[in-house]
Amino acid sequence: MQGLIDHGIAGQFHLKIDHQNCLEGVYSVYFGLGQSVNLTHAPGVFNVSLAGVRLGSYLLQSSYLRDSDRSFLDIGTGSGVHAFLARKLGGNDITATDVCEKSIAQARTNEHINFKQHAISFLASDLFDGIPEKQFHTVVFNPPGWRTPSQSFIRRLVASTQTGQLPLRAMFFGEEVISRFLEDLPRYLAPTGVAIVGLNSLMGIRDVLHRYDQKYNKKPPLAYKLVERHTFPLIHYSAQWKALDRYLKLEFENWNNLDLAAYSTDQNGNIYWSYEIIEFSHRKT
Repeated sequence: MQGLIDHGIAGQFHLKIDHQNCLEGVYSVYFGLGQSVNLTHAPGVFNVSLAGVRLGSYLLQSSYLRDSDRSFLDIGTGSGVHAFLARKLGGNDITATDVCEKSIAQARTNEHINFKQHAISFLASDLFDGIPEKQFHTVVFNPPGWRTPSQSFIRRLVASTQTGQLPLRAMFFGEEVISRFLEDLPRYLAPTGVAIVGLNSLMGIRDVLHRYDQKYNKKPPLAYKLVERHTFPLIHYSAQWKALDRYLKLEFENWNNLDLAAYSTDQNGNIYWSYEIIEFSHRKT
């Protein structure tokens, strides 16, 4: 069960297992306090990552999901896991979106597995584009974790594309996506609401936040704070990306040299990145 076998000391052994060997059938994700979610794997839809488990655990330990009157928006829902956690904790005003129609279809299937009856509003939407004008008390977003790759890497990726592979946008262009998200977020966040966002250091967190601050002369409409940080090993979420490991690491190295990403490499060449959970809220005037 994810959230148990990959947590703490057990995780040191679990992470030695190739991720590609764990992508079939039904799996469970455990978040703590006895709360777990059952999910099915579908080609082209992310299984819940280590980062997704930690984000869910943070939602559980915070108070944001305890009030059934708080509206909840899960952007980039994927399998639907965080929306299901909100529902299990009593939420009854839940909206979940994803840019991928396949993910939305799979999330609806997973909702039936966990609850039998449908109650979550699932929408195909590119960030806020397809969401009716409404303000939410809690917004959750786990954006793509890596920066925009070079044109040469994109050409290699396109040349190696096979049926069933994850799309390029699933993991790349993270700095562009989060910048668009932050631009529109104030309109959809309730006055006392909070957005909980998980950022990958391979996206270039310092660069993203610096550009956000500079755009508004260091007084952006949203205040932010770091609430949790975790270190994870790099995992190849598709056979295609694993086959391009050499070129992927060259991309990371170039970003790092330009101070546009942060990571560490151990003596065996394994890459470790920082997962940072950041809360955004309206700036007090």
